This record gives sequence, structure tokens and C-alpha cells, in this order.
Amino acid sequence: MSTTPSSPGILHRYNARLVAFEHTRHGCSPSNTLFFIGGLGEGLLTTPYIQSLSAALPPSYTLVEILLSSAYSGWGTSSISQDVDEMAQCVSYFQSLRPNGKMVLMGNSTGCQDVLGYCSFEGSRPPVHGAILQAPVSDREASQFIYSREDYEANNKLARRWVEEGRGDDVLPNHVSLQALGARCTAKRWLSLASPGPEHAGEDDMFSSDLDSGRFQSTFGVAGRRGVALMILYSGNDGFVPATVDKAGLVARMEKAFVDAGGQLSKGSGILPGASHTVREEGNVREELHRRVIEFLGDIERGTIGNT
Repeated sequence: MSTTPSSPGILHRYNARLVAFEHTRHGCSPSNTLFFIGGLGEGLLTTPYIQSLSAALPPSYTLVEILLSSAYSGWGTSSISQDVDEMAQCVSYFQSLRPNGKMVLMGNSTGCQDVLGYCSFEGSRPPVHGAILQAPVSDREASQFIYSREDYEANNKLARRWVEEGRGDDVLPNHVSLQALGARCTAKRWLSLASPGPEHAGEDDMFSSDLDSGRFQSTFGVAGRRGVALMILYSGNDGFVPATVDKAGLVARMEKAFVDAGGQLSKGSGILPGASHTVREEGNVREELHRRVIEFLGDIERGTIGNT
């Protein structure tokens, strides 16, 4: 199913300044909600598979795209923590509409940081039953496809200096991120995404292949202890993953941290063969994405996996 210029739905205002778009389908009265959060630079209807996924969902589920302050070009002056706070407001709003329904989060790319952050950061938030991470890639490792090593290190050095000078919320010069990534970026957000060494302490740095087990335990492990069900859908042909990364091995390490902490892992979790970063491919690849998501949502609805 190709992406079309328009999509029927309801625009909900979940706080004074932010909205969420609920895709609607004729004859459906859903009681459960699948929330979707896109990656850097994305917004409503911009992820290639969003409309076909909505159309494929069972009638008991509706797909809701959450528009965050970080959408489109806003990511450079936002943070994962702010995203998580806004997501909590949106989940709370829909829980008031469907108090007995299942609530599942799904992220693409940097949206995966948001979803994992929601399930693992400290603080109280409305509980969700499941989480889907589609294309959870490392922004730090992906930077090599965008910046030369020299430019990357120079940007890190500049951002570090600004933070040390108390200018972490100031926007870096245009050549750092606007020209390459299409958005102005604060020094603090740059360091979160770039996560320079040796400590690699960026808040966004959740999926890098060189992170040790302790780092995965602090995110995936915490999520596992909280009872949320998880499915990882790592794109097999993701163009933002270096060829040196063992995708299957990396996914296995994430899953192990989650399961060892008591988490319930979907049997569909793993590599999505032939898929690009945003699953632009139609046909069998896109249909496999739909199949795994639908199966996971069905298991959650039946109560065989996830918080009940």
C-alpha cells in the first residue's frame, strides 16, 4: 500500500500546545492504542510505512502518531527526557479515553530512544503494556556517514567547551548541524547524540555496539524489570549501521539484558531481513513488518505477554 497525500483521522490536543493524530478506519471501534514516535526530523505522516501499518492493524487497535516538541526540526533544542515527559502526557490523555485498553509504544530510529527512555528512566509515568523498537541504531556510530572524522571531533570539542562555559543550551553554529542535518542544535543535545569518548555518556547513546553489558542493563534491564513486553525490529539493510557491526549479535545482547532482568520478549523480535532504516520497501518486507507487529499486539491484547 503506497503512501497517500492524506489520511483520515482525529487530531487530539493532549496538552496546551501539542497534538496527536489518531488514524481512523471505517467501521472500527478500537479499545487499544499503538502510539508511534518517529525519528530525527520526522513528523506526522512522514514515516513511509505509517499509513500501511495503520490500515493493517486489527480493528481493536488504533494507531496514534504523537507530535512532540522535538518533531521536524525541533529535535536540536529538545532532549529524550523532554520527549518522555510529553509522551507521558499523551499516554495519560488516551488512557482517560480508553481506561481499559492496552497501550503500546512504537518508535522508529531516534524514536526508539524515546520509547526505551519511557520504559527505563526514573520517575513516575502511566504504565504501558508493550514497546516496539524499529531500527534502534546508534547516532554516534551513524555519524560516520554524515561527518568526516575531523569535523566530528571538532564539533565535539566545540560543544564540550560551550557546556563547560555554561552555554549548553545555546545553539551551535550552523555548520555543525543545520547544514548537515537540517536543524539547529544546542551544545547539550549535540553531546547527547554524538556521545564522544572515552565515557560515551550521552543520554541518546543507548544502542551503540561498543556499549558494555552494564549500559544495556541500565536501559533494557530496567525496562525488563518493569514488566513491559518488548519487540526489537532491527532493519537488516539499515544504511545507518556500519558494516563492522554484527547486527544479530548486537540485538542478542540487548535482548539478553532485557530477558535476564525478567522481561517478556516477543517471539518476533530480531532482524527484519531486507529492510532499510525506515522500511521504505513495499511488498514482502513491509508485510513482514506488519505481520510481526500485529502478532505482538495480539499477544498483548490476549494477556499472554506484557503487563496485564
